[in-house]
Amino acid sequence: MITLLKKFADMIFLLRLPLLAPVWTVLILGWIVGNPNVKIGEFEYGVLFINLLGFSFLVASIYVVNQIQDIESDRINKKLFLLPQGIISIPAAWTLAIICAAAGLAIAWTQGVWMFTLFALGLIIGILYNLPPASLKNHAVGGMTANSLGHGAITFLVGWLSAKNGQAVDIDLLIPGLLSSLAPAFANGAVFLATTIPDAAGDKLTGKKTFCVAYGEKATAVAAAVMCAFAMGTSFLLEHHYWVMAVPAVLSLGIFINFAVTAKRDSAFYSFKWPVFLLSAVVTLFVPVYGVLIFVTFAAGRIYYKLRFGIIYPTFRPK
Repeated sequence: MITLLKKFADMIFLLRLPLLAPVWTVLILGWIVGNPNVKIGEFEYGVLFINLLGFSFLVASIYVVNQIQDIESDRINKKLFLLPQGIISIPAAWTLAIICAAAGLAIAWTQGVWMFTLFALGLIIGILYNLPPASLKNHAVGGMTANSLGHGAITFLVGWLSAKNGQAVDIDLLIPGLLSSLAPAFANGAVFLATTIPDAAGDKLTGKKTFCVAYGEKATAVAAAVMCAFAMGTSFLLEHHYWVMAVPAVLSLGIFINFAVTAKRDSAFYSFKWPVFLLSAVVTLFVPVYGVLIFVTFAAGRIYYKLRFGIIYPTFRPK
């Protein structure tokens, strides 16, 4: 019985639940921005959580494929032990990824052609990011662009379109959404650039040309700060409730400027942790139950990784 529970927990955390929280935050941000009538503490969940569940399946499948492709660099960087240590087999991981992707697309299909299109685009970007011949994750600009579009713009638009449920989708409706998606796209680009610094050593040894490997830590830190500045500037283009993005972006810019000046590993860590936390905190004002979801996910991750591998993860402290 204990062995079965352990195997089940391993499969669940292969989906990288702690990393779904930033996706949830951006998706709910889209819902808030697309809904002119939403007020703090007064929230109609409905369609939002259907699409949140479906998109979580889709993104989780992409995370699994990413781990399959990154086994060697993860082994060198001493992270994500499930596949590098052979705890879960590659065939089992592929099976899980396919099931999750199919579940996500099936849920999207029930929500109409436009929602299905967004999900399909997200999956396509995930495939281009992880798999050859594109393997965008192994290229400096490609990796940044894929993350900005996938984790940023498309994730945001899934939430934004959820808020428009029942409205006819035309160019007049889409333009405000596309303009609104710029800020989360830039923000995710900034956060992604910061994440390439801690993994640079293992990435270089396995032949990846991430932004940090290609241009160095200082240039990566400066580029991340510039992206954050763009995120702050474009946050004022959000269709409704622009301050939900603008306030965390202003605060985050200070973190990224410090990162650009120091270019230290600790600064990189704070740059991809605290901006996400700040935005999540503001989003939680509108959706209090989301705060509970984050807490449960965080606590479950802490318990699992401590019992399974003896490490403290997730954490807000640099290693």
